[in-house]
Amino acid sequence: MKKITFLTGHSWKSNRLGGFHQFARAACELGIEVVFFSFPRPYYSFFMHQELYNRKSIRALSKGISYAVGSSTLLNITLPTFKLPNKANKFLSDEMMNRLERLSLRSFRKFARTYFSGTDVFVFESSDGMIFLDELKSLFPDAKMVYRPSDPLMYDGALSRYVKNEMHTMMSVDMNIIVNNEGLELYRRKIPDFDEKVRYELLSNGVDISSYEKKYDCPELLKKPNTILYVGAWEVEWNLLFHAAAVLPDCNFVVVLPNYPSSDIQKKAAETENLFYVPGSPPEEVPAWITNCAVVMVPYVTGFYENRPLGITAKYYQAMAAKKPIVAYSDTPKLSEVGVCVTYSYDDFISEVKKAVGKKECSYEFNLADRKWETITARFLEILGENHD
Repeated sequence: MKKITFLTGHSWKSNRLGGFHQFARAACELGIEVVFFSFPRPYYSFFMHQELYNRKSIRALSKGISYAVGSSTLLNITLPTFKLPNKANKFLSDEMMNRLERLSLRSFRKFARTYFSGTDVFVFESSDGMIFLDELKSLFPDAKMVYRPSDPLMYDGALSRYVKNEMHTMMSVDMNIIVNNEGLELYRRKIPDFDEKVRYELLSNGVDISSYEKKYDCPELLKKPNTILYVGAWEVEWNLLFHAAAVLPDCNFVVVLPNYPSSDIQKKAAETENLFYVPGSPPEEVPAWITNCAVVMVPYVTGFYENRPLGITAKYYQAMAAKKPIVAYSDTPKLSEVGVCVTYSYDDFISEVKKAVGKKECSYEFNLADRKWETITARFLEILGENHD
């Protein structure tokens, strides 16, 4: 392989500690040219003020930003389109929503020939970039198409457009790389005769174990006693945390979340003496947060795990590597099989947090050596280079 193009919702500068960032770094270290196609970046998001969606960053990405990575070059590029917010799907058909999302003031075919020419493998994330699959197959018939869904899109209750787009992608690509058995079970349930119709391999997410075995300067907020920490992108059960903060005044609950909760929640958090909302943290600082808290919590929204077959995710690997006590709420029961405390009621969550605060460190029945990014990325690139005819 000489060139790989990743279609991902992330920008390169977000410097995530996993996923496509790890795969792209590993490719660059081998001297492979990489394109990071960050999509979508709709025109309406020019007026937003978030990390990924704002006029300055989208304009810069539209021109392309080159990075020297390893012994190669990585180009981060985007193509703004007339994508509409999902609520418009109430009035417009799935086909029209997809068509608008592909429509740009620039020609996609010309854009693709300019930046993607010479690509040996296109790798699609479980994001909107998959709507370009058919056009890319037409433009680059000799390139291999690979789908790597970290978060399945056809979960129960998902938008029909996402279900149809993902189903079409899985049936059309040369290889699907599925990250856990929970995702595989979902796809088998949703796609009739899945094993006969879909080519796939299982390859887990990974974790940079060594980063969570080191010591770091303690973030100022974590110098408070009994810090119960969540760092992640999925929404949390705020009512549970407000209740827990009231019942456990000696504990300090810290939520590091790049998403913006409602103004009412932010106001209530600001008024709660022992609950703190932090609007995100650079990925390279995450190990310092995880290793310096007293307890790692994962308080998902009630019922979340029933629709989202994510399995045991990287945030648990991180906490395990740091040997931190973990208390989860509304996540997969399989966590209990490896020694993670998972609860399903407010009272049980609070009770387990009280117990966890007194623990200095924990060990888990989980082989993290199999989750090292070095191992995962090597196998990933091996799959990309295999002949799947």
